[in-house]
Amino acid sequence: MRFGIISLSIAAVCIVALVLLSGCLRQPEKGPGGLNKGDFEKISANGFDPVDQVQDQNDYPWSMEYFVPDGKSAEDGFVYVGTWNRVQQWKGFQPNRQSVYPEIRRYRPDASPTTWERVLDTRNLNMDDHNRPHGFRSMKSYRNQSNGTLYLYAGGRGDTTSLWRSQTGEPGTWEQFWVTDQVGSIRGMTVHNGLLYMSYYNDYAMVDKAAGEGSAAKAADAPSAIILATDGATVWTVMDNGFGNKNNVGIFTLESFNGWLYAGTHNPLQGAEVWKLEGPEGSDPAPVRVIEHGGPRWLNEAFMTMHVWQDHLYVGSQASFIMRMILGGLKPADLLRIDTEDHWEAVAGPNSIGGERSGFGERSNAYMWSMCEHDGWFYVGTYDIMPGLSYMFSHPSYILGMMGIEAKSTDPEEKVFLMTSLELAAWKSNAGADLYKTQDGKKWYCVNADGFGNHNNYGIRTMKSAFGRLFVGLANPYDGLEMWASKAAQ
Repeated sequence: MRFGIISLSIAAVCIVALVLLSGCLRQPEKGPGGLNKGDFEKISANGFDPVDQVQDQNDYPWSMEYFVPDGKSAEDGFVYVGTWNRVQQWKGFQPNRQSVYPEIRRYRPDASPTTWERVLDTRNLNMDDHNRPHGFRSMKSYRNQSNGTLYLYAGGRGDTTSLWRSQTGEPGTWEQFWVTDQVGSIRGMTVHNGLLYMSYYNDYAMVDKAAGEGSAAKAADAPSAIILATDGATVWTVMDNGFGNKNNVGIFTLESFNGWLYAGTHNPLQGAEVWKLEGPEGSDPAPVRVIEHGGPRWLNEAFMTMHVWQDHLYVGSQASFIMRMILGGLKPADLLRIDTEDHWEAVAGPNSIGGERSGFGERSNAYMWSMCEHDGWFYVGTYDIMPGLSYMFSHPSYILGMMGIEAKSTDPEEKVFLMTSLELAAWKSNAGADLYKTQDGKKWYCVNADGFGNHNNYGIRTMKSAFGRLFVGLANPYDGLEMWASKAAQ
């Protein structure tokens, strides 16, 4: 035990040094146009409302979509958000797990500037923990090829993986359209060649490593890298073998581009890959690999988000989880783009087209987590590992548990001095999610570098352009999620 504590202390000292050396490398810049930090306003209470937050802890705005039902005008549509709850207990910081009851809400500015109406509350579904969704990870508006009906679809995560939908988005209209008794989640969704494609990912296996009972045992054996499709009548499997590479343990994201379906994989051993499949009629049916080994660096272990803009497919990465743990979380993510000839180049990373470094120059930007076009500008939101790293190293029982050492104290607020010093060092002025903008993909401007003023807002999980406003969903497992938007025109 003494050796473990000494090793932990040496590691913490090294991390403090790395954090201090990283410095505050990026500050907000106005640029020649687009949105600036002062153009945004908070449009929700933390977790949507204080009473519900105490009960449910809405931590992530995990999915977001703008939906206009048939027969309604664009002004009658709403921005919808699906939640993930009690995130800290899934990450292992709260060992006594409680049931989670995610929700789907929609923005109602007609009621008040901060009103989010609950349209689906899983507390009311009369489903047990095994069958109830643990979160709504993806959302997409899709008109069924089978019968022409327009639905808002939501992909669930849980001990069972499910797909939900509503024709109107109204309370009481949501139905479970499809479910499989397989632990995991529908992580990515895109409409391509008239079908709704979905990527399944067994992300529980990342945390529940030990074979045991319930979801942990199922997670250890379940396949991960699967692509599904639906026409609105049935759901079928398109690909279930990780494109022939067992190290592709999951499909993080899907996007339709240039007549093809593109998929980004999670490959922690070799680096992430991008594949294209299901091309135009008459194309080669065999999948084609476009990027391998993480692109510019194998440390890009997952390509987790994609967005089409200006005749390019932009691809955001996740930096290596293992290397973040070993070397203090200071391994930033890269941003790439692919042209119509499948040539790729770094946008932020080694040898980037505009000189932007990995993480846009911020070493703690571990994910390129969300992307959106708005009013002629392209925006990219990041996940900043610094708040989570600070929390982890300020709670010694968690670290000791990872090392196989039982913590003697049961006081959750107890901290050792070295870890508290680490927390203070890590809590630099720009900890928290970042937002960047560009007009050409080469020159980038920092819109925000500190989670919109709250360091606990560690990631911009979702973005959507609607009603002439850019909506931004911030993940915060400490205070509850926050929703922000650019100010409405007066």
